[in-house]
Amino acid sequence: MYKKIFIFTLIILLFSGCKKDINEDVNTVIEENKNIIVGINYPTTGYKKIDNLINKDIEIIYNNFKDEYESFSNLTTKSELNIDYTYNKLDNNIITITINIYINSSKLDTSINYIKTYNYDINKNKILTLNDIVDNDNIKKIPKIINTYLIKNYGEFININELNNIEYNYELFSIDNDYLYIYYNPSEITDNYDDIIEILIPLNKINLSFENNQKEKIKQNVPVNNVIDINKKVVALTFDDGPSKYTDELINVLKENDAVGTFFITGNKVEIYSDTLNKAIKNGNELGNHSYNHKWLTKVNNDELHNQITKTQDIIYETLNYTPTNFRPTYGSINNNMRNNINLNIVLWNVDTMDWKYKSVDKIVSRATKNTKDLDIILMHDTRKRTVDAVKKIIPVLKEQGFTFVTVRELQEIKKLRSNG
Repeated sequence: MYKKIFIFTLIILLFSGCKKDINEDVNTVIEENKNIIVGINYPTTGYKKIDNLINKDIEIIYNNFKDEYESFSNLTTKSELNIDYTYNKLDNNIITITINIYINSSKLDTSINYIKTYNYDINKNKILTLNDIVDNDNIKKIPKIINTYLIKNYGEFININELNNIEYNYELFSIDNDYLYIYYNPSEITDNYDDIIEILIPLNKINLSFENNQKEKIKQNVPVNNVIDINKKVVALTFDDGPSKYTDELINVLKENDAVGTFFITGNKVEIYSDTLNKAIKNGNELGNHSYNHKWLTKVNNDELHNQITKTQDIIYETLNYTPTNFRPTYGSINNNMRNNINLNIVLWNVDTMDWKYKSVDKIVSRATKNTKDLDIILMHDTRKRTVDAVKKIIPVLKEQGFTFVTVRELQEIKKLRSNG
């Protein structure tokens, strides 16, 4: 006989703290067809001048990639565009953003990696150059520092005799509370070196001082209890690619309908949406690992695969004091190498709503409810408003069909209990 009832009591130590003084939101574009894969994350700051500049650049990169690769067919692989970013806001109201662009070209059978940087003064409503930040006397020190760094780390790729003749480009730079970062894209000042050069200059060497906002973390105990009859039909709602500006509303919809879900999140959004994710956990939802920035993981080497998983695990734990046990592969793409090198439960799905493709809410609802069975896992994405609207209709329909909503972790436990019953 099955056990009639089991109880999950999750005592979770949540870190909550002062909300970041950032107006940032994250825009997400995930696409796939027979020739290309696209995973783009980039920020919206709320300040029109810098947002318009970033949006224009992202649009150009995206359109150029599609023009180059969408119609190019390769029998063995697809071309990939992955765009990620880092964001920092200093206490003097300077925003600094680095956009990382990665292209895996099936046409050239190689990868292309480069960056763009944006630095913005909120008070002056101005896009900053390095000369706006570093005075003339101190900016003269930077070439000598760069030369020392280049000789030490990149000497084999540089003609040392020509080093003093290099014209240094200061267009690519960013700042945090400790360093000024100067970047050079591949082959800009080196030969046969295919990675980005990064030079870290301590601020005190050029008479600069910036302080960054620090979050104060406070521990609190939050009990979450779900009582589930394992004889009843269960289904797991899962949401990929978030969190986003729609996730908070989705959490409210789940709570209002006495339902829970599993959010497979990317690590690069965790700090920005820490309040939203804490709320998700507090309401009994589960967080899963969905890589750091949505790279196509079956195409990366083992070091990068490890980095994508562990970096996400680490930032979730450090920010939320929560450790995911489940992982969903990007684009649902998996191979034996991933199975052998990922130390988490790999979770796919049984029901695909195609909410990333279909704009009709009713179409999404139909795909989620028409043929759903006991123990099914439903795939959705919390990066679109139509998905939130669809979930408002999906839950009542599935409840009418006799389903109880569980997290993926709970569904896995139910399977074990039934098999041991």
